[in-house]
Amino acid sequence: MKPEAVRDVHLLPHELNGFLLLQERKAVEAALGKPFHEEKRPDSIIVSAYHLRGLKEDYLVAFYYENEKSIYNNKVFQLELTGKEHSGPTGFFGLELGDTAEKVEAVLGKPTEIRHEDDVNVDLWDYKSENYSLEFTSSHKLYSIQVDEGPKGTEPAAGGTAEVYAFARAVKAHNIDRMMLLASGEIECSQKVAFGIRDGKARNILDDKASPISVCLAQAADVILALGPEMKAANTEIRIWEKGPPGMVVKLAKNSPLREVVLVDEAGSPRIYEVTFR
Repeated sequence: MKPEAVRDVHLLPHELNGFLLLQERKAVEAALGKPFHEEKRPDSIIVSAYHLRGLKEDYLVAFYYENEKSIYNNKVFQLELTGKEHSGPTGFFGLELGDTAEKVEAVLGKPTEIRHEDDVNVDLWDYKSENYSLEFTSSHKLYSIQVDEGPKGTEPAAGGTAEVYAFARAVKAHNIDRMMLLASGEIECSQKVAFGIRDGKARNILDDKASPISVCLAQAADVILALGPEMKAANTEIRIWEKGPPGMVVKLAKNSPLREVVLVDEAGSPRIYEVTFR
């Protein structure tokens, strides 16, 4: 079953193996160590492959921009999880490596196109209007999942109070799957200092109720939920960034301890980017 949507918006996946798109390179390497293979492309892209701890065959590939002038410098814009060993939940629609093609199709539906890749002897399932593609072995088992920051034709939906309230509910219920779906890979929560997810897997950090960002988000969730689902005391405005695309900001009343919640479009869906106290 696909994750529940906010406002019936189709939320595209942006998690693999506990990491989120647009997490920083140092977060990946804090969890997995240095890559066992790395390729530097002439288009300012670095492709790094990491062994998964405790596994011999499965690995994660992260694609980074390398451009100091870009706001996405050294951040993940594409993830690929590959292997034949059972490595547990992937964070991708409840699927795992080794799942049958029948199970995958039951979850995701039929792909737009299937083509055989002779060089690696796999079948590639391409979903043209989504931000992911899959590979299957000759025995029709899921072998690789790739997610990308750019959807293939889906218009992003503007975020607002509905997404903010849904995120607060997920934090309060400690629904980690929902939190991961709604959180930006660059999420921060600020109370005099900013707490983020730069020290490892986003899933592990957000799942730890004692982590600094989790404590900060829990306090913010209490403030948001006290306003009620309609959040009448909040206003939604467009946020214009100097370098990045426009986002949305939900501003709270001046007497609220919480100042604002900023949303950005990531992988074609609105995500919670910044939560700021006064």
